[in-house]
Amino acid sequence: MKKQLTKTKTQKEPKIVGPSLVIISSKGAKLSTIKSLISEAQKKFSNVLVVPINKIQIQTSEQGAGLFYKGKNLLCFDVIYPRVSSKDFFLAESVLKIIESSDSYSPVSLKSFHMTNHKFFTSQILSNKGLPGVTSTFFISSKRAQMAVSETGFPFVMKLISGFAGKGVVLINNNDQMESILDAVNLFEEFICTQKFIKGKNFDIRCYVIGNLVLTVKRTSKKGDWRANISRGGSAQLINPTPEMISIAQNAAKELGMDICAVDLMQHKNKWVVIEVNFMPGPFMKYLGNTIVHEWVRYLSVKGKKVQNEETKK
Repeated sequence: MKKQLTKTKTQKEPKIVGPSLVIISSKGAKLSTIKSLISEAQKKFSNVLVVPINKIQIQTSEQGAGLFYKGKNLLCFDVIYPRVSSKDFFLAESVLKIIESSDSYSPVSLKSFHMTNHKFFTSQILSNKGLPGVTSTFFISSKRAQMAVSETGFPFVMKLISGFAGKGVVLINNNDQMESILDAVNLFEEFICTQKFIKGKNFDIRCYVIGNLVLTVKRTSKKGDWRANISRGGSAQLINPTPEMISIAQNAAKELGMDICAVDLMQHKNKWVVIEVNFMPGPFMKYLGNTIVHEWVRYLSVKGKKVQNEETKK
C-alpha cells in the first residue's frame, strides 16, 4: 500500500499482504454485483473499500485536488475502479480527472467515460480507426431525423445518447411511429443517435475485455424482444471467441482507453460489427456466477502489485 490506511470499526484484520482497492460505485449500482466484487477482492487485496460516488468529497489545495470519503484519502489506494454511469456524469467527470492525475491505477479513463456515454462518438471514433460498425447518425432536430431516415430507410434503431442497459432504445418501423417518438424526444430536448437496424438472429455477442484476456458471452433475447439485454429478460452463456471477435474487442477497448470494458457485437453480412461499448458492464451473475468478477479482480490485483512495487522503489 502507498500509505497506512485507517481501518473502519467493521474491518477485520487482513489475512493477506497485498495492494489496496477502492471501488467507486454508481448511484444505481446493483447490490449483488458490489457484494461479489467485495467478496472476490478480499481474497487478493489487503484493504477493500466501496464508495458511492455521491458520497465522495472533493478537496482542492495548493498540493492539488483530492478525493476523500469519511476522512480517507482515496488517492492513497493502489487501485481505483470507478463503476459509474451516465447518471453520475458531472460528478464522475471531476472524479475521473483527479484519478488520472494521481499515482493510483485505474482501468478506465475520463476519455473512455466521455466516449462510451455518447453512443455516436463511440461509433465515430471506432469508424475512424477502421473498426466495423453500424451506420449511425446523431441529431436533435426532427427535420434531421427525417433526413436520416430517407438515407437509411425503415426499420432503424433510435437510441437516447444517455441510455444504458437497453433503456432508451427503440426500434422504429414506420413514419407514424417515428413522429410519435420524436414528439416526446423534442419535449425533453434529448439528443438522439440512430443506427441502421441489423436484421438477423435473436442474439448478440458480448466480449468482456480484461487486459489481454477476452471472455465472450452469447446473449439471447427473450421471446418477442429484439434486444438481447440480460436486464430485459434475455439469457447468456460463455462461448469460445473467434480470432475476429478478439481482435475487434481488443482494438475497440484500446482506442477508447480502457483496460476493462465490454464490447457488444452483432453479425452483419458475414462479419462482426460493433454495436456498443460499455464502460460499466454487468457481470451476468445469474448465468455466469462469479466468472467475470473473478477475472476483473485478478487483473486489478496484478496492476495493484505493480503500483506497490513502484512505490517501494521511490
